[in-house]
Amino acid sequence: MKLTTLTLVALSSLSVLAEESKKTDLLAKGLDGWSFMTKDGEQPVDTAWKLKDEILSTTGTPTGYLRTKETYKNYTLSFEWRWQPGTERNNSGVLVHVSTPATAPGVWPKSFEAQLEHQNAGDFWCIGETLEAKGESPNHGKRWIRTADPKEKPLGEWNSMIVTCTETEITVQVNGILTNQGKKLSTNQGSIAFQAEGAPIEIRNILVTK
Repeated sequence: MKLTTLTLVALSSLSVLAEESKKTDLLAKGLDGWSFMTKDGEQPVDTAWKLKDEILSTTGTPTGYLRTKETYKNYTLSFEWRWQPGTERNNSGVLVHVSTPATAPGVWPKSFEAQLEHQNAGDFWCIGETLEAKGESPNHGKRWIRTADPKEKPLGEWNSMIVTCTETEITVQVNGILTNQGKKLSTNQGSIAFQAEGAPIEIRNILVTK
């Protein structure tokens, strides 16, 4: 069967559109699709977070997590983040497979955390869930240290992270470097969340691709 040039162009355009349709910008509709949770329960999102010029930011207080109202399974999450100069003591993380609040005292829900803390980005933290990774785990499976140095950018510059979640594993890339790979997951679906953990952080280009 012969295909005309016009037909080939049309098919190519449809293929591109199909790929784009699988990608969702989680900030495209503002913060309507998110909830902010603290130890005291749900609070107004603007208690700790704001969205301006397509950049999501928090001062880090009050402590809590910004959680998507939608749940996800079998997807890739990508985003960029940066710490402000002068915030050497910082901490935050992105949580995936978020479900119910943790049974232990505290604010964090059951989830897997990909660490964003400066000089530790790409570590795993297991919060009420379990997985097995290749790196060292100094506290018996709660934290899994990254297996490669992703050459984190200086404070004030943007870093990138890609978290790929499948039925059986979670992989984390920081600045294009594979830093962690977790298998034997205790759960493989849930919401996505970002932590407000005492330090100002900016995040942009939060995309989910299925």
